[in-house]
Amino acid sequence: MRRRALRRAGEPRRYARLRRRRALRRATPLERAVVAPASAVQRAKVAGLRCLVCGVATRIDPAHLVPRSLGGCDAADCVVALCRTHHRAYDQGALDLVAYLEPNWRREVAHAVTHLGLIGAQRRLSGRRSVGEDDEA
Repeated sequence: MRRRALRRAGEPRRYARLRRRRALRRATPLERAVVAPASAVQRAKVAGLRCLVCGVATRIDPAHLVPRSLGGCDAADCVVALCRTHHRAYDQGALDLVAYLEPNWRREVAHAVTHLGLIGAQRRLSGRRSVGEDDEA
């Protein structure tokens, strides 16, 4: 074991340089999640619309009410217009869209119900995605 001399008060600290022995490399390559883009019909539906939640008109995405992984489809009724911030929040389950969908987006809600059933659509649209959550309304 090597001993070092103690540093006197007022002396600057000396830091040893860390040297990399070899280049950092990932052991396994990153895998991107396969994201199916919205269909042309869905993109045309939200073109020129404002965000359903905040009303902003820039960076509008077609947000799938029912994602394809849960049985969603390429129909125009499967999407609503959301800005990127609210789209991400909805996909993460942090945004309740039910209040924003009534009464102007009833066709889209009905389409979600055909895919998920009434209770499943309610859970998906309200952000309560897990089965065990209690309704605290």
